[in-house]
Amino acid sequence: MVDLTKYNTLRVPVSADQFLDVTDFKQLPKLPDKYFILGHGANTLFTKDFPGLVLKISVTGFKVISETDIEVFIEAQAGQDWHELVTWTVNHNLSGMENMPLIPGTVGAAVVGNIGAYGQTQEDIFESINTTEGKFTKSEMSFAYRESFLKSHPEILVTSVTYKLSRIAHLNLTYSATRHTSLLPELQRMQALQKKHAQPDAGNDQAVEHVFSKSEQQYSISDVYQAVINLRNAKLPKVSEVGTAGSFFKNPLVSPELAATIKKSIPDLQVYPERLKGAEWVKLPAGMLLDTLGWRGKRIGNVGTWPSHALLVCNFGGATTGEEIYSFSENMRADVKKNFGIDLAYEVVVV
Repeated sequence: MVDLTKYNTLRVPVSADQFLDVTDFKQLPKLPDKYFILGHGANTLFTKDFPGLVLKISVTGFKVISETDIEVFIEAQAGQDWHELVTWTVNHNLSGMENMPLIPGTVGAAVVGNIGAYGQTQEDIFESINTTEGKFTKSEMSFAYRESFLKSHPEILVTSVTYKLSRIAHLNLTYSATRHTSLLPELQRMQALQKKHAQPDAGNDQAVEHVFSKSEQQYSISDVYQAVINLRNAKLPKVSEVGTAGSFFKNPLVSPELAATIKKSIPDLQVYPERLKGAEWVKLPAGMLLDTLGWRGKRIGNVGTWPSHALLVCNFGGATTGEEIYSFSENMRADVKKNFGIDLAYEVVVV
């Protein structure tokens, strides 16, 4: 048995029958019937020991494979750290990932879960993917909110992903264009701070947190990147310090009628119209539903939600088991079902 505690960000003490750290896809052995693919373990809840082979994908790196005056295509290996890739694109003034820094995990996990933040999603820049079962284009990936074709085919191992980035900034800052919190207030706060430090009589010679590279009315890619980092650092726990797997549940899709009923009891409930498979739906923020029911900051033993974010179920220390965390999260789901008639779907992969 191989201890997996350090290989999952919830720090659940579980083991696997076998473990293989994959550093070269050419050396992949013939896989057994029972195996599980792991990146950084940032979106996984192990509820028990795994009776098979766990593959940790550690093939990293990325490169520019083609470019024009406007577009740059980069190929990233499946084990490449997502935040490192985002940072590189921003440092090279390439637009498309600047709203998605500090999302823990690998490129392979990013495409499987179709990650997104602050108005950008992985699918927006996705071009193609290489896997152990061949190459897939965007039209074959069936991308949806936190979903992809690979979610229902966990046996397919991602080897690399190609993304299309732009030399022209396409910034997404406002709430009206997205289903996420607006970045504008934080950008304006940063701008005011920069102007204050720029005053000759400011009386403070400390280094400015971030200096804008453009005029007052035009933000840059790096400005947006830094604003997102500020917001995430302010409201989310650091994976290096707290056991967390990120958001536990997806924002639910419900009928407009049910949304209207719920809104009567939560007047400030945000609703986002969606069209899926030819039908009209409304997307609701799961975090707000849980907040209303008192789940933000709630703890039972060493398991609880983060004080500023009800969607983050955390392991606050000790030998907390996966069963305890799962039980806590199931109680959250049952409460939402009882009060709002909604079955919350897990965003984390429950093993």
